Amino acid sequence: MPKAASDLFAHQPSPRSDGRLLVRITYLELKPLDWTRRGLPPDLDVTLDWVEAPTVALYRELYDRVGRPWLWYERRLLSDDALAALLAAPGHELHIARHDGALVGYFELQGDEIVFFGLMLDYIGRRIGPWLLDRAIERAFTCESARVILNTNTLDHPKALDTYRKAGFQPVRSETRELQDPRVLWPEVYRWPPA
Repeated sequence: MPKAASDLFAHQPSPRSDGRLLVRITYLELKPLDWTRRGLPPDLDVTLDWVEAPTVALYRELYDRVGRPWLWYERRLLSDDALAALLAAPGHELHIARHDGALVGYFELQGDEIVFFGLMLDYIGRRIGPWLLDRAIERAFTCESARVILNTNTLDHPKALDTYRKAGFQPVRSETRELQDPRVLWPEVYRWPPA
């Protein structure tokens, strides 16, 4: 884990004995004229590949490696058949960023939505996030979307909402939800506190 990475998780609450997790979700949208390109090319040689027919195994690996620190878990609940159908749905795209073959991060599109977007911990704070976000937005608008939508929540990177707003995304609504806490569901996988 990079230096001070534990600070990235200070905002995540400790697990509750009832196994519930309170989160605030903010839904945002971006229209083409509001987009502010912010991502300078990274100092690293980062390649971005569109995986046109991702396997369930590949997807599960990406989702776990990138999302586990942020307590992503809902796709873990899907059966292989359900996940395969989602990955094969019209309008679904998976784009993987790598540096010297190592996973940097990925983004996932479904129509006009950036469904998932994230980086591996070792690449956070290296100005790759804004660049990768620009690539996701660019791709979504290339698909002739009139807007791009996404959401973030209070468990995500503490600067996620600010990053999206600086790119031009505007909040359209928010809600508070109580979810299952993956740290209680799978304590051997989602260790607390993060190492």
